[in-house]
Amino acid sequence: MVYFKLNIFNRGCRIILCKTKAVTNIYLLYLFVLFAITSLLLSSCVREETPPYVLLQSDLENLSIDGNMFLSNNDSNFKFKGGKQQNSLQYRSGLNSVYSSPKNAFTLAIDFPNVYRDSYVDVSVWKKGENAHLVCVLMGTKKYFSVEKAIETDDQGWEKLSLQFYIPPIDEFNQLKFYVWNSGQDTVFYDDISLSIVKNKPFPEYSLPSFHLEMDTSDIISLMNTRRRAFNAGVLQSVDDDWVDGFVFSDDKIMKSKLRLKGDWLDHLHGSKWSYRVKLKKDNTWNRMKVFSIQNPTSRLGVNEWFLHQLMISEGLLTTRYGFVPLTFNGRNKGLYAWEEHFAKQLPESQSRREGPLVRFVESALWDTRILDSEERMNNKQTPIFDVAVIKPFSSGKIVRDTNMFKQFLIAQNLMLQYKNRSKSASEIFNIEMLAKYFAMADVFLARHSLIWHNQRFYYNPVISKLEPIAYDCYSDIGIEDGIKNPITGFLKSGVTQPDEYIMVRELFNDTAFVNIYIKSLEYFSDIGYLDSVFESLSTQTAYYDSLVKREYPNQTFFESDIRINAKEIRKTLPAYRDQFMRMKAKNEKWENYSMVRTDYDSVLPEFFAPNLVIAYKENVIGDSTIIKVKNFFPEQVMILGVGRISKKIREIIVPVPILEPAKNGIPTETTFTVSSDQVNFLFFSIINSDELFSVEINQWPEPNGESTPLQALIRLYPFPDTSLIEKVDGEKIFVRKGKVRIDKPVIIPAGYQVVFEKGTTIDLVEKSTIICYSPVYMNGTIESPVIVTSSDSTSSGFVVLQADDRSYLTNVQFENLNTINYQGWVHTGAVTFYESDVTIDETQFTQNQCEDALNIIRSDFNLSNSYFNDIYGDAFDADFCTGVISSATFTNIGNDAMDFSGSQIAIWDSKVDGAKDKGISGGEDSQLEVYNTTVYNSNIGLASKDLSIVKVFDTKIESCNYGILLLQKKPEFGPSVMILEKTDLINTKVEMLIEANSKVEVDGILIVGKEKNLSDIFY
Repeated sequence: MVYFKLNIFNRGCRIILCKTKAVTNIYLLYLFVLFAITSLLLSSCVREETPPYVLLQSDLENLSIDGNMFLSNNDSNFKFKGGKQQNSLQYRSGLNSVYSSPKNAFTLAIDFPNVYRDSYVDVSVWKKGENAHLVCVLMGTKKYFSVEKAIETDDQGWEKLSLQFYIPPIDEFNQLKFYVWNSGQDTVFYDDISLSIVKNKPFPEYSLPSFHLEMDTSDIISLMNTRRRAFNAGVLQSVDDDWVDGFVFSDDKIMKSKLRLKGDWLDHLHGSKWSYRVKLKKDNTWNRMKVFSIQNPTSRLGVNEWFLHQLMISEGLLTTRYGFVPLTFNGRNKGLYAWEEHFAKQLPESQSRREGPLVRFVESALWDTRILDSEERMNNKQTPIFDVAVIKPFSSGKIVRDTNMFKQFLIAQNLMLQYKNRSKSASEIFNIEMLAKYFAMADVFLARHSLIWHNQRFYYNPVISKLEPIAYDCYSDIGIEDGIKNPITGFLKSGVTQPDEYIMVRELFNDTAFVNIYIKSLEYFSDIGYLDSVFESLSTQTAYYDSLVKREYPNQTFFESDIRINAKEIRKTLPAYRDQFMRMKAKNEKWENYSMVRTDYDSVLPEFFAPNLVIAYKENVIGDSTIIKVKNFFPEQVMILGVGRISKKIREIIVPVPILEPAKNGIPTETTFTVSSDQVNFLFFSIINSDELFSVEINQWPEPNGESTPLQALIRLYPFPDTSLIEKVDGEKIFVRKGKVRIDKPVIIPAGYQVVFEKGTTIDLVEKSTIICYSPVYMNGTIESPVIVTSSDSTSSGFVVLQADDRSYLTNVQFENLNTINYQGWVHTGAVTFYESDVTIDETQFTQNQCEDALNIIRSDFNLSNSYFNDIYGDAFDADFCTGVISSATFTNIGNDAMDFSGSQIAIWDSKVDGAKDKGISGGEDSQLEVYNTTVYNSNIGLASKDLSIVKVFDTKIESCNYGILLLQKKPEFGPSVMILEKTDLINTKVEMLIEANSKVEVDGILIVGKEKNLSDIFY
């Protein structure tokens, strides 16, 4: 028989098992009773644990019976040490406080055993005296938190110390210990301590439309595993396998999505409030975005990021759209989130730019150096993180598949390398107006976090063939006070030696054109009147969103006062900076920037560094074979084993095995080899003394060489002034040669002039020649003696005006037989193009163009009157992101659309379309058109309204068209459209109206709601 002997001592218990002889049934009953008692005792013998919710407050008045401990006011089970140091010499509340002195430096200690992981801690104490520290130690580890800077002072001189932190979800400590410590030589008094430890942090409820995420259990487990991996590493490094399926519910729609955890630092993963990257599937969009992030609003310092994004958009700078929304996850409230647009085609298009590649420096190797080592500290290994940073586009798969976008990316990649290597000036690489405004706003508004090299994002503008910055990740608690030491980024000192990633930014300030705009922008943005205006204009929304954030995060603050103080310092410093700049400019002096010679790179690295220090490029495809280039930045020998289409399977083994010698002092070794397939996406390799097989993605493009872009090459090859076109330069005026002029090479006219074409001038652009002008043009023809721009061999690359600083005027001009720019990947669509260049065009003819658009005006204001378009290959007039008026214009024999508008506000008067093979008048992408007394004949579609456009039509006739009226949604990020017809006749049309569901037509006050589906599939 077995029986139990119980030895119970202290808070533990012990069980001893013994054997004896057989006994009667009464002993069985005795055994059962003992077993029951044992079970009860065991349930009380578990180690003491801290409950999931603790809230302690003590005014340090009540002591334990022995006088050694302070009792918590609201829970006497918890006690603070230091009762013997109670005194009545100083007190903030009640009649007592506690003191610490050099001999008794520690007090108010309290321990919490077995605290739940994923808990939030908030502790504060009031102190009077210097050199006081509030400390928390995670016992069993080397981690601790400490604060000595007070956040608040009351009217009695007491100062508040506050410590807030998060306990990660990893089993590495056994208890928390709090105390206050006096590190000085004088007595410090403490009073009114408050402490909370919360496992399941409650989130406020918001009476706003919510964003709902739903996921299956298996996908949640996958995210949890990713999260645990991140906490073990100390940072989140995402891989392709991290994506899981989910559903988004919002705006009465259910949308399939892919999502993963996002963020680099772990504040994005605290508690149950995780940050996500979301990609909506198929044609679904939310807030007119397909790819976006939803994240903890404190990761970008609350309302501050939102405020600056609104301001930058209003100033014409590119940035991600940003806002706030309550979120539920599988039906559970998660409080307020910030949503932020990701880097997809909708970003530039939503801010009046044409689609173009969005590019960045890949930072993966940087985050490897921040992974925790065995002592739970960032490993801080020295590796060539900047040298190895590949230049990569967002949506790289789509860009590689799109021939035009791929060519644009190759140009953008070289521009980025020029920036990285400092081989070209800022003016040659960037739209310097946007870049200078960006740097100035970062200075004034304390947003320099966005200037760090790995936070920089750029848009390649395909029209001007330059990069524009995209403001992103502007605010972080890292570096927010940097402006105090140096309020003006460009106020430099000479002879500085720094790593390349810092020299890269410094070099921008050797471009005087850039600095001129930068100084003007600093003056503008730091001006008191400007600040008053912007804070006032956004005050209502700012206060509203700030109140939403403060409901959950009461310590978040809006930086208005800090920005005003900083702007004052900038105004104070600007005269000295301006004087320095003017002296250097007068002497043609440049900043001496010396790149740091690095000899401190680690020669031994953990093998997990290898995948981000080996990079591969698809250099060329010859038939079915591919030339691969591999560079090794890893300090050990690398053996190339093969290539494959997917990351988990070698498809072709490389024989003989290419071997790359170790990198030394950050200088890579490299090799090239040929494989027998053009479908190679991954490279497989191993390193010496390791059995592990690594795979890295092969960049599906050649390594950049930093060579001149097409525009840079043209400017170098064909310097100003070109006497074949230009007769003389008189001050700020340029006079074009009179009579018949034959141009057989590109002519480029810089900014700062007025270009005059006299009546009777004929320019014959042959052998792919073009005129590219950065100054306004004045083409002064007459009916008898027009100005003519033609191409007798039909090869001309068009007539282009880019970013002119004043309005152009064209009267009695004839553009005929012109093609467009198509030079080494730099491609336009218009035979005549005006970009960011306001223009008035009167009595002008556009005929027989050889390209997509006869006239293309972009981001400009225009007036087009009494003009004629005939025998047009594609669209006659295409205006993107414009304001303008068209009057008395005639369009005949048009190969596509007569008038096509995107994102524009246009009025059309007294015009005529006769024979458009597609649309007579088309408004798309949130355009607003008003059409008066106009006729569309013999066209496929008379009037079209697409993608949130509103087209109002008065006293107009649509005759002999296949479709009179068409309304549809073409792009998923937009929505239904509206057309209002008053006194408009549809005569002899085969189909009067096709109206897609949710779109509406109002005919003389009678509303017609659309019922058709998927019309874009029919017409596009």
